[in-house]
Amino acid sequence: MAQTLTKFTRWQRTESQYLAADPEAVYSIVGNLSQTGSWMKSFDGFVVHDDQRGVGTKVDLLAPGKLFGPLHQKTAPAGSITRRNPAQRMVEFTQPQPGGEMVLRWQVDAADTGAILRFTVALRGPGTTAFKFSVANTLCEDFALACARLFKVIPSGAHRTVPVRVVISGGRGFLGRNLVAELVCRGLSVAVLTRHIEADFPADQYPWDGLHQGAWTSALSHAKYPVHLINLAGERVDKRNTEENIAKLTASRVRTTQTLAEAAAGLDTPLASWIQSSTTAIFGDGGEAEFTEDSPVPTGERALPEMTGVASAWEQAFHDAKVNAERSYVLRSSLVMHPDAPLLKPLTALVHAGLGGPMGDGRQWFSWIGLEDWLHLVRILLGLEDTSLPVGVIHAAHPVPLRNAEVMAALRSNAGLPGLPTGTLLPKLGAAVLGSNARVALTGRKVSSRVLADAGFEFRQNDFAATLNGE
Repeated sequence: MAQTLTKFTRWQRTESQYLAADPEAVYSIVGNLSQTGSWMKSFDGFVVHDDQRGVGTKVDLLAPGKLFGPLHQKTAPAGSITRRNPAQRMVEFTQPQPGGEMVLRWQVDAADTGAILRFTVALRGPGTTAFKFSVANTLCEDFALACARLFKVIPSGAHRTVPVRVVISGGRGFLGRNLVAELVCRGLSVAVLTRHIEADFPADQYPWDGLHQGAWTSALSHAKYPVHLINLAGERVDKRNTEENIAKLTASRVRTTQTLAEAAAGLDTPLASWIQSSTTAIFGDGGEAEFTEDSPVPTGERALPEMTGVASAWEQAFHDAKVNAERSYVLRSSLVMHPDAPLLKPLTALVHAGLGGPMGDGRQWFSWIGLEDWLHLVRILLGLEDTSLPVGVIHAAHPVPLRNAEVMAALRSNAGLPGLPTGTLLPKLGAAVLGSNARVALTGRKVSSRVLADAGFEFRQNDFAATLNGE
């Protein structure tokens, strides 16, 4: 059987997360598949058919999705535990697929006074492509947040508690969710200001509308811990380029910043730090210019209203507020890369439609940073690492930006597909249909960080293609 499978497509994805907890305590939960559904919410868990949980044990996967889940339960054969090694803190489940199989593996390794949990999904067989999109990637979604739920159920004596409180506004988007997970898994107290309460969310949640003072302001005080504020709040950026949408993008950022500043002004104890989110898109359509923290914000035709205009107003609102914090930073993030990064979804769709060639002339710059490096940078700003950075503006950007043609080539390589150039017309038509802004793809900026270079910040994710795969 193994020799036959080597003829067919193979696919694998691994997610990993550090937890400030005893590895054995982590594995005592992870190694028992009957408990998986209590912390991994990307599917409904497993039905384990005996209490031994040993190799050969019959196990039913309760697949995700309202349509695929019931179909899978009615048609798929039962899977089983195919490997289980408590000494290595590893357990593996195999689900037969037509002409192949899907393997799920959990591995807990000791690391840095804690543990690293690795979750791998591997597919083999002719149905690999279909199952990759229908099940496999879905199983990996929000894995970091799943680990935060896991951390919450580990006995208190088996995990570390850090006496730091972090409040995050906008903590339910892609960056916010991953940041919440990272901080919870490191033992910090985390609270999120949100418009909608989410069930089973592994952090304190305070309802707010971003406009008015209310009970949520109590999140900014703690009797024993220093409190840090990270403001990520703002409307989704990729909207049609209309005056009305630009006004909404601007107002959502300016008003929430002012609302937070009003609340912080009334605190008896200043915030330990305020990290204000911004974007390297503040440099608009940068052409061949190179931008660091010392570069002036452009004016004229390069200063695009939906980019420079929105970001400039956002930063100005922060500076005008004279925030009540011991340290303050403006974190201008470039495009943060991870397999689940929102930007990758439309680009991947183009690749699989055969249109994964360069967009426009393909020479526009693409500034980026891996999610792991972005999280590491935020930990530094919070004072959780030995490195320190000066207050002020900081660019979250890898020192080697890419051309659009290089980005699309990496996506094609990962998919194993060719791609026709899309030119400028197709992105504009696609943006019109999807209600997005074609200039997001057809413009670019060559951004790096003088501050991080001076501080000797070491980037860990330097291979762009590998970063897209979560490696």
